[in-house]
Formats: sequence, structure tokens, C-alpha cells
Amino acid sequence: MKSPGAAESRRLVVLLEAALLREARLWKVPVFKNGCIQGGDVSSSQYQETIFWLGEMNRLFHFCPETFALGVCVLTRLLSTVKAQPKYLKCIAFTSLVLAAKINEEDEVIGSVQDLVVQSGCSFSTAEILRMERIILDKLQWDLYTATAVDFIHIVSWQIDGQTILLFVILFLDLSCRSIS
Repeated sequence: MKSPGAAESRRLVVLLEAALLREARLWKVPVFKNGCIQGGDVSSSQYQETIFWLGEMNRLFHFCPETFALGVCVLTRLLSTVKAQPKYLKCIAFTSLVLAAKINEEDEVIGSVQDLVVQSGCSFSTAEILRMERIILDKLQWDLYTATAVDFIHIVSWQIDGQTILLFVILFLDLSCRSIS
């Protein structure tokens, strides 16, 4: 693999700095106290189960990894902003994934919200999902996109080898798990 030149290195630094600035402006880390997200009733185990379920939904709908990553970011940002009850957690997560899909996926891949609800086997109504969309958009001030781990991988992957990317992914997952525990 060729060594990157000065221009490529500067471009990489600019991209990473822009992603970090955006993340610093938008990202709020959910704080867990006494096993629950501070200010809410969602436990860390409920949060983790919801993330795994969201991954299953992402695979079921054949969405790209970027959609899953953004859906998790939207969910996490919302949970760190509002007090959420566990009974609404899957509806919030599902809606976060739908919003992420509207940003990242082609219209042909997404289908209608009603089709996604039916395909998922969830008991949500289309009206509940649309209402939750408005709530999420309002609470996050219509600014859904934030830097994700997948974005970071895309930014640096064109300059480094696969082994280094794998180490970055392992490091990121390790740090993510530590912040949840």
C-alpha cells in the first residue's frame, strides 16, 4: 500500500476534524446511574437489548450498516435528551431506524412505513411511528446526522490496511461497551 502524500494527509485531517466538531456539537452521552439512563427509567440491559433488536431489524430490512449506525446514534441522542419510559423504547428505536433509512437508503429499499411495520411484526401503528418521528425531529431540532463509527471507518479506510481498520473497530467497540457498563 502506498504511503499517503502530504495533500492526502491534510485532507484526512480536515475530514476527521470536521467529524469531531460536528460530534462535539451534537453528541450527548447517556449517563447511566444506578443501572438506568440518568433522568429516565431505561436500564443499560434494556438499552443493549434494544440495540441488538435494532440490528435484527436492520438486517430484516436489508439496510446498509450506515443506516444502523445512524439509527443507533439517533436513538442514543434522543435517550440522552429526554426521559423515556421502557414501554416506548422499541417504538423509539424503530422510528430512529426509519428516520436513518430515510437519510441513507434509496426510496426503493425503504418502502412505506406501513410496510416496514408489517414486515417487522411489531405492534406499532403507522400513526404511532409518524407521531414518534415528529417528536424525535422536534427534540433533535431536525438535525439527525452526526458522525458515526462507520463514517470514521470510511474516512480512514482509504489510507490504511484492513488489519488496522479491524483494530480501530475493536477499540471503538471496547470503548462503547465500557461507556454503557
